[in-house]
Amino acid sequence: GIGRVWWMDDKGVLKKKFRKLGLPVAKGGAHFSLMGAKLEFASIGGTAIVKPHSGSASRHTTLHITDEKELGRAFAVAKVVAPFAVVEEELAGPVFRATVVNGKFVAMLRRDPPHVIADGAHTIRELVEEANKNPKRSGPYFSKMTLDPAALAELAWQGLAPESVPEKGRRITLNQKVNWSLGGTTADVSDGVHPDNIELFERATKILKAPINGSDFISQDPARSWKEQEKCGFLECNSMPFFDNHHLPFEGKP
Repeated sequence: GIGRVWWMDDKGVLKKKFRKLGLPVAKGGAHFSLMGAKLEFASIGGTAIVKPHSGSASRHTTLHITDEKELGRAFAVAKVVAPFAVVEEELAGPVFRATVVNGKFVAMLRRDPPHVIADGAHTIRELVEEANKNPKRSGPYFSKMTLDPAALAELAWQGLAPESVPEKGRRITLNQKVNWSLGGTTADVSDGVHPDNIELFERATKILKAPINGSDFISQDPARSWKEQEKCGFLECNSMPFFDNHHLPFEGKP
């Protein structure tokens, strides 16, 4: 990438720079010692996530941390792969990918973790079996969902089990990660993005001096201004984002 800033793909540096410039990012920081991690956790106040400072493609990330015991466990997991562990507030809402080309916002996808929507009649196990019949889930992009140990833990966090029959319309997630290999899906939501949010993605790209930018952004609703949402923010920016995910959404128009 000619001319783009060196720190574009470094999550830690990007967050620091964005925070200074008033762009929304999660509160938190990287820590070498558990003592530092505990102080950070206390200052965040609320639910946190812990992840390694670099690499690992979300494998050593722990979510929904609400007490020091869980924090200690998550810190140890993150330290297996990196000397520093990042402790930060858990933002609220799905992950969106906003793509900017030549300074202009062009498209937005919602990246959904594996999930089912309850109908009030069937068990979660039955809903998963039904959803897995979708031909799009037989590859090459999207995969079938599984009720593996990670899914059972995520269900338990929601007070559910595979044999539960949740109320109609309730959205049940089977994993916090949005990876396609785990049964995650995408939906095009390019229409109706709030002008403030479009301006934010274009401004971030200008700061990064990047011809192309794929921003991963958490928000409860991209149709509402980021200024009116408390726990929204940039997760990372990508200088070489995949375009095919916009061409092949699971739901919505390419």
